Amino acid sequence: MKILLLLPWEKDYKAYRDKFSNLLTYPPLTLAALAALIPQELGAEIDVCDEMAQSFSYDKAYDIVAISFVTPSSLRAYKIAAKFKEKGSYIVFGGYHTTFMPEEAAEHADTIIVGAAEKSLPQFLRDFSEGKPKARYELSLEPGDYVIPRRDLLPRRGYLNVPCVVANRGCPNKCEFCAISAMNPPCPRSVANVIDEIKAMNTKRLIFFDPNFFYNKQYALELMSGLESLNVRWASNATVTTAFDDELVAAAQKSGCAGVLFGLESLSRDSLLSAKKGFNDPKKFKKAVDIMHEHNISVNGCFVLGFDSDTKESLMSLPEQVEFLGINIVRYAILTPVPGSKLYKRLDGEGRILTTDWTKYTQNKAVFRPKNMSVYELEKIYAKVWKESYKLKKIWGRIKSAHSFDDKLLLLGANLGFKYVGSNVERE
Repeated sequence: MKILLLLPWEKDYKAYRDKFSNLLTYPPLTLAALAALIPQELGAEIDVCDEMAQSFSYDKAYDIVAISFVTPSSLRAYKIAAKFKEKGSYIVFGGYHTTFMPEEAAEHADTIIVGAAEKSLPQFLRDFSEGKPKARYELSLEPGDYVIPRRDLLPRRGYLNVPCVVANRGCPNKCEFCAISAMNPPCPRSVANVIDEIKAMNTKRLIFFDPNFFYNKQYALELMSGLESLNVRWASNATVTTAFDDELVAAAQKSGCAGVLFGLESLSRDSLLSAKKGFNDPKKFKKAVDIMHEHNISVNGCFVLGFDSDTKESLMSLPEQVEFLGINIVRYAILTPVPGSKLYKRLDGEGRILTTDWTKYTQNKAVFRPKNMSVYELEKIYAKVWKESYKLKKIWGRIKSAHSFDDKLLLLGANLGFKYVGSNVERE
């Protein structure tokens, strides 16, 4: 049995990341994890392809082509699937877009996997080998289902040279614009299993892909206790509220935490409340960043532009506010209603969705009608704040607070990478 595991990238979406990608792009765990799920008794020959860094050939025959994709790359996935299907391959879809738009995805595939693949993919493959595959699989995830990704199948070039790990892929928050909680409910692995995986990688730096590393406090403390003896520098996603838990922050510093990504989203309290992210309080952002810096932890701050409370004036002030907050990396995105999300349903109900051309759902374009400005104005402001925030003088100001030379170099590389992203946005 010959299997191709594929992550497609729409050309316009990929354009934001093809240069300096090794400064920005982490090795994708999706392909490596899917490969590890393939039952060994099938004796499968496995090829993987992340179109961000690799290419594939339609000339090679595959029994199964399994494609995992997000919304902006869905049309690319459908085109690839059609060509492989013409050559006799059996097509399987999974990932975020398939999960939220299963009826659409099913029109282009022989089988779809909705939600987590840990149980569904092995079951499909066994069914396929017996000649009785089903059209849809949707089996829930349990902590013991996690497998160690086949990182050996990924190319070594084209990515940031920092491995990624998942301890708990879920998040209990229900932010209106976010798809993570709907796709992945909280499901923590055993701490011993996570630590063993990290030991086997023999690395001094790593990224946790967990969307909300600290939310389960006791689990996070146990995991960080295990990290202490490994002498690794690590980073993760976190909510701003983490900064105000002295025990968690102290444990993070002691265990080698080098940075956190805070989803700040907005400096407007009304915007955060409307997005069901009321646990964020803009009045406390500065203090939260200062606390992390006091513990030698850098902060990546993310902002979303286009909430109903946003005005042209408030958005244009973001670069100045970012400088005041003292965050080390800043990322901007235009509010994007993921198909199937609560945000999409609300905006669609209000008649504000402007297009269902999924290639535009890149977080770099406005696909809905904003309240206090035109689509053109929102996109122009988005480009301007990227450009203003990534002037060289401001980049230097952001990396000075890093506590070691190595951390300064990493922050410099990331900032230069995002400067490139901003320059691409400006040319749109």
